[in-house]
Amino acid sequence: MQVVDSELRTQAFQLLRQLLLQADPARMEQWAGLGLTMTQVRVLYTLQMEDGLAAGELAERLGVQPSTVTRIVDRLVRNKLVAREVDESDRRLVRHRLTKKGDDVFREMQSMGREGVSKVFARLSDDQVRRVIEALSDLNEAIEAVASEGQG
Repeated sequence: MQVVDSELRTQAFQLLRQLLLQADPARMEQWAGLGLTMTQVRVLYTLQMEDGLAAGELAERLGVQPSTVTRIVDRLVRNKLVAREVDESDRRLVRHRLTKKGDDVFREMQSMGREGVSKVFARLSDDQVRRVIEALSDLNEAIEAVASEGQG
């Protein structure tokens, strides 16, 4: 494992902070326009990736208590974005799935996000985009390594 120079680490933190501060208000505005909170967006994203999770599994993925998931999902169910279905093989389990409307909202969020990022990437050369990909891949690998250490 390499030790990162303190000055480099500080510069990296500052750039990442600046990036997130500039990106988050735009995303939050888009989500608010759809009537969603960040936590609700996380639920939609999680269910898009792993359809049919039970409340406990969903809570685990989100790092929250099952009672918190219940309150969040209640609102998504009222808004017809998520449906609850009894598991046929174990009737004690209730599975959560995106509805057609929920899937449409998720795809709209994805489209809006891609549109914004595409505008940014259009200002970069192919070489710059390759460097971004390489740096993001490195950052993702480091994040996954830290996460797996925490689980082990």
